[in-house]
This record gives sequence, C-alpha cells and structure tokens, in this order.
Amino acid sequence: MASGAGLGGAERGVPGTAEVDGGLPLGEALAAMAAAGTAVAVVRGQTGAPEGTVTDGELRAAVQSGLDDEAPVADVPLGPPLWVRPDAPDDEVADLLVRHHLDALPVVDGERVVGARRAADVGVVRPPTTAVLLVGGRGSRLAPLTDKVPKPLLAIGGRTILERILDNLAAAGITDVHLAVNYLAEVFEARLGDGAEAGVHLTYLHEREPLDTAGALSLLPRRPDGPVLVLNADQITSLPFARLVEHHTRAGNAVTVASFEHEVVIPYGVLQLDGPTLTGIEEKPTLRMPCNAGIYVLEPELLDLVPPATPYQMPSLISAAMEGGMQVGAFPIIERFIDIGTREELDKALVWFATGEET
Repeated sequence: MASGAGLGGAERGVPGTAEVDGGLPLGEALAAMAAAGTAVAVVRGQTGAPEGTVTDGELRAAVQSGLDDEAPVADVPLGPPLWVRPDAPDDEVADLLVRHHLDALPVVDGERVVGARRAADVGVVRPPTTAVLLVGGRGSRLAPLTDKVPKPLLAIGGRTILERILDNLAAAGITDVHLAVNYLAEVFEARLGDGAEAGVHLTYLHEREPLDTAGALSLLPRRPDGPVLVLNADQITSLPFARLVEHHTRAGNAVTVASFEHEVVIPYGVLQLDGPTLTGIEEKPTLRMPCNAGIYVLEPELLDLVPPATPYQMPSLISAAMEGGMQVGAFPIIERFIDIGTREELDKALVWFATGEET
C-alpha cells in the first residue's frame, strides 16, 4: 500500500476513492478520505479483503462519543457496506446516494475497488450551498499589522488567510460566496474582484455599521435555495467543508455548529471532595472542552429570524432557533484548526506552514 503495506495504512488507488486498513488511526483515515475527496472509505481487514465501509460522519461521531482520534478504525463498528457493484443500475446508485446524503460511492468488484459512482452521474441534484464570509472586523489585536491590511488578507505561507478559505470552498464545490465587508472594504474588492481567479463567484455585502456575527445575513440579495455556510474569515483549517454540509443535511439540522477541542491546564492541584472529606488530589489537570469554531451551516428559513441591517449575534440566532423547536447540532473538527485572533496564534500558523505541518 502507498503509505506502507499491512495494518495501519491508507491505500491511494483509484481516484475519488479511499481504502484504509482497520489499524489506521481515525484521524489519519479522515485525512485519507479528505485527500481523495470522498466521505466513504473501504475498510480492509487482516487478509486485505474489503470488510465494509466507514463514513466521515461515523468517524467523527465516534470521536464525539469519546473515542480518541488515535484509536484504530477497527474500533468503529462497521454497518452495511456503502459500495456498489460495477453493474449496479443508476436508480440503485441514486437511491443509496440520496438515502445516505452522499456525493459518491465506491465501486467494488470482488476484492478490488475499481471506481466511484457520483451523484451528478446518476441524476442526483442537490440545492447548491451558499457561503457568507465575515471579513468586516478591524483585527485590532493584531495592530499595527492590520492598520492598512484587513486581517483576512494577511499572508500565511505565501497566501492570504482569505485565499486559503476560498481555496477550501472551491474544492468543496461551493462557489456562490458573499463577503460581508466593513473595515477597509475597498481593499478586498481591489484584491479579489469577482473571485474568478479563486474559482468562485464573489459578491460584497456592505455593512454601514458592524453587524456582528449574524446581522450581515439580512443583506443577502435573495434567500438561497440550499444550506448557508457562515464562517469567520480569520481561521485556517483543513476541514473539508463538503463533509460539514453533508452532515448538516443528513442530521436534519436547522443549524449545525462546527466545534474544536480546546485545552485548559489548571495550574494548581485540584481537590476532590466528598463534602468536607478530601478523597484525592489531581495535580494540574488538563480540561478538554468542545468550543464554537465560528463556522456554521444554516437552513435558508433561519434567515427570516435575522433583523434587517441590525447588529445581531450568531448565538442569539441559534437561541431563537432552539426556542422555536428547531434542531441544532454540532460537528467536530478533527483536522487542524486555528483562530487567528492574536499575534501568538498568527505566529503559530506561520510556523505550521513554514515547517510543512499545516495538514
């Protein structure tokens, strides 16, 4: 296998497909699937024969349930295999793709993966995803770097933060992109134009005043037909946005919040008490908590809850959705993620790209 024969490997075979051994860590399996541009991986057992499949969503759910991303794929129970035969009729393939909210399925002939069947090839059409990038902040914590250059246009490893985000969107097939601009709006338009060079179509939502993290949604020229991906444009992540949107649709959520794990070290010995009785001391424990990554997927009807041209926070919109009985879920980012809010975080991102550790 390309990454080393035997257990623990990921095979780079037929384009658009991923094959992994049961011993491969979950995080590496997700990376192999992302590199192949697929949400389904064929899992091979000890003999090398296909034993079943795992999906991106199943691996992330396992991590959300407490499984470490270094745990082997074999620790995730395999369901019925999501693959098709070479002679599978289009309607059978389309039915599987629709039922499981997938864009492609591997084609397995005996013990070999020989290709992939894609939604577009069998007449499955889904509403396109619209992206709204929030780029209007002043980035004051990074001054003086941001005195004349907006934070999303700071260069990291030869490309700006925003260009990296646009690359990720284009790779996910998300090309309808709106930039919510305020501070130094003219710099964005001069640098990016209509987005053609980045492989997307850019329009600009001009905030007369800062509208916070959700208010700019009221400036969209029309209600989109499909999901709306909203993100702060000061982040770097290798998260495949297509997988996030697929999860959102499959889960039936009105809102999906992407999350990342943040660690906090308590610098003291923490006392474990049973009333007045000391039962133990945990020395300088590390707490790991899921935190809001500032990346969201919304159903179009959520836009009706956003007041027009008024500062409005995304947590307020999410609370309104929950109070209205709508389903709200979370999606864990296992990949690299950094929110570039301080000089320390900017330096960390620069090191990642300088050392080739960004993936």
